[in-house]
Amino acid sequence: MILLTSIKDYKNLKARSGKLLIDYLKFAIGKVPFYSKFKSKLKILSYKNFFEFPITYDYDLINDPFSFVSKNSRVVQLASSGGTYGKRKLIFRTNNDIQKSVKTTVSMFLCGGINFKDKIAILQPFDLWNIGHMALLAFRKMGALSIPIGLSLNNEAILNILSLTQCNIIYGTSSKITTLADLSKKAGFTLKINKVFCAGEPILQVHRDSIKEIWNAEIYGIYGSEETDGIGAECKYHCGYHIFDENLIIEILNPETLLPAEDNKGALAITKLGYSGTVLIRYLLGDLVEIIKELCKCGRKELKILPKGRIKEVIWLYDGRKISLQSIENSLSLIFHEIPQYQIIVKNTLRGSILILKIGNKRDNLIEKKLKKIIAKSSQDIEEGINKGEIKLHIQLTKDSSAFIYTERGKIPKIIYEEHGKHKS
Repeated sequence: MILLTSIKDYKNLKARSGKLLIDYLKFAIGKVPFYSKFKSKLKILSYKNFFEFPITYDYDLINDPFSFVSKNSRVVQLASSGGTYGKRKLIFRTNNDIQKSVKTTVSMFLCGGINFKDKIAILQPFDLWNIGHMALLAFRKMGALSIPIGLSLNNEAILNILSLTQCNIIYGTSSKITTLADLSKKAGFTLKINKVFCAGEPILQVHRDSIKEIWNAEIYGIYGSEETDGIGAECKYHCGYHIFDENLIIEILNPETLLPAEDNKGALAITKLGYSGTVLIRYLLGDLVEIIKELCKCGRKELKILPKGRIKEVIWLYDGRKISLQSIENSLSLIFHEIPQYQIIVKNTLRGSILILKIGNKRDNLIEKKLKKIIAKSSQDIEEGINKGEIKLHIQLTKDSSAFIYTERGKIPKIIYEEHGKHKS
């Protein structure tokens, strides 16, 4: 793994690592249609000024996924993102790509202490998503027993299978597994869950607390994306994700200029060396992260990565008005010590916008009124819209997990646009 956070890092890159980078860049420009247009840049590029090579954006991949596949590569699998933030991204993998990703995935689960004696229920999607398939291949390589439940069953049926098979580990999304834990408590299921592994959405403290209270189990986070497969995993100290992907070039960029951040915090751009299905060079993943260089208490020597949110997520409202998700989270942090589970329902009509903010917390009229006032003044657009009667803001505090809208993958999207009685995330 190569980490680049400053211009000095590029210039001081070891010759062997620099050669790997430039060789892969030459391969991409020579064999990958999307990057072939940058052929003229090869004359002036070296690993020392790699930060001057153009950024690849998610919309590039969305608009023409086939242009990122190298010529004559033997792709054997198609994967897709869930389309949470828009259209799906299509990712192609060769057998060699898959083997590299499986190796990383094995290391991530070993970090959390999985071994061949474990019985693991996979509550991640299979279908077009790669995450379930990747876990199945990794657990098979580790010699552990996999129960590939996926997402087709209802919660009661899942609990019955967990009980019948005596699973001791679950792998899914934090909101899905927390819902199952709550239901198991209410229905009187006796499950012996030792550990829970979560990927696909942020893990909140409320998720960790619920799983600990109901099952006396720890949540171990897995970090990655469909574009990258796995990147890192938490150890027992839960203070960041150890980076296990040996094929990864990580660049930390200033989110405003997209130049080297000169800091351990910033926007994450990745290059996956050696991949020949979907080839991504300086791909802006959309995450804000922090790199932790201090040695972990667990003794592992890998650098750690800590997700800090997304780059400029925006809620679009009536008449072109908008509010950043960061301003909502800033408002929540003024009221709550930890940002709780929340979901924003946006209903844009011909006359204005209705904004419903659902928060996973016990009902409290005082908090609802106070939070409404803070959010109403969090941006000029929302304050002006409320004053004109074009934006209506509703705050709903609830401890009922079923009050939230879930995706097919069992995730709770932060933003839902509701149109004509249908939910779009």
